[in-house]
Amino acid sequence: MSLFQKLTENKTLRILGINSGTSADGLDLALIEFSYDAKSPPPQIKILSGDVVPYPNQIRREIERLIVAPVVDKEQLCRFDLSYGQFIGRTAAQFVHSRKAKVDLIGSHGQTIGHFSKKEKSPTGKYSATMQIGAGSGIAIESGLPVVTNFRSTDVALSGEGAPLTPFVNSLLFGDKLKSRIILNIGGIANFSYLPVGHHPQKVLGGDCGPGNIISDKICQLLFHKPFDQNGSLAQQGTARRELVQLIKKSVPSGKNQRSLGREQFGIDLIARLIHLSRNKRYEPKDILTSALEASAQLVVRSIKKHLDEKKLEALYLTGGGRRNITLVKMLSEQVKRVKIWPVEKLGADGDLLEAASFAVLAGCFVSGIGSTISQVTGAETGGIAGQLSLPPTRKRV
Repeated sequence: MSLFQKLTENKTLRILGINSGTSADGLDLALIEFSYDAKSPPPQIKILSGDVVPYPNQIRREIERLIVAPVVDKEQLCRFDLSYGQFIGRTAAQFVHSRKAKVDLIGSHGQTIGHFSKKEKSPTGKYSATMQIGAGSGIAIESGLPVVTNFRSTDVALSGEGAPLTPFVNSLLFGDKLKSRIILNIGGIANFSYLPVGHHPQKVLGGDCGPGNIISDKICQLLFHKPFDQNGSLAQQGTARRELVQLIKKSVPSGKNQRSLGREQFGIDLIARLIHLSRNKRYEPKDILTSALEASAQLVVRSIKKHLDEKKLEALYLTGGGRRNITLVKMLSEQVKRVKIWPVEKLGADGDLLEAASFAVLAGCFVSGIGSTISQVTGAETGGIAGQLSLPPTRKRV
């Protein structure tokens, strides 16, 4: 029996999910148990453990360079795609070895170095574009495990934006037959999943809202020489300035067709304009931080506003690093008013592991033949099975 057959016929798999987010500061790893019987769907998922592994300086610098470079050297990109995949594979192998864990499969999202949601003409039609690096072959060879990667390309080929992908996973984990819920992930970019009452994944809605931590982090690094504003303590001391808030909000398109965002929209050009405007107006540096969080909160509320008055809405659940930003959470609370805001831990999940666990779930869906992209979320013509499989060598390396 082939390795792929074993994967597809095994009703219970242990899958290691790996992700690197917008902040590009390290790998998040989450081990899950994924059980699926085609006779009694949906799959059952249990998050077992996880870890966060910071990048070595050389890896982090090269990723950052690729993300911000207006022009990329093709040879360097090709070489780093493989070497970064090898780094992911070695990190996965260390995780498995240190825990003596049984792992059947890896699901790796990789690192996004470019996401362009606007559909542009190509020789074969109009499509969005997105690229995640971290070659699956490198991961498979270094870890000795089969790997599912390239989760976004199928959706893009179906005329979708390739993102966001987590609303489907959130529906499996947190959908409820009696209550509606909103899961808000505040990472570098904030995105939401609306889970309507009834636990029907194909009725789920979602999308990117706007910047989460990305602007605040960059301002902290440039003006305060800190990696981020811990707990939002610096922003708490500033004042939200209308001109700064509006400048950030203008960087995010409004309307029903706004589905996904890229880091490119919140790059150094926007940061420079915020600093320049602030200095012209003689605002305090902390005012930029406060304004960035206020804009983030307003953009989140703009995205989820139509769901907030639903009678069966239980609460807004926060995940991602931004859930610890007390100032941002307070701003959200003031704007959503009657809706309760809770950390996703209230539902029994670890908010630091959830995104990595999502790609483990998507890998499980791939080998089980379960469609995992939602067309009304990504804008695709139809849903699809996300992923691409890389297998390890049949013989061990000499």
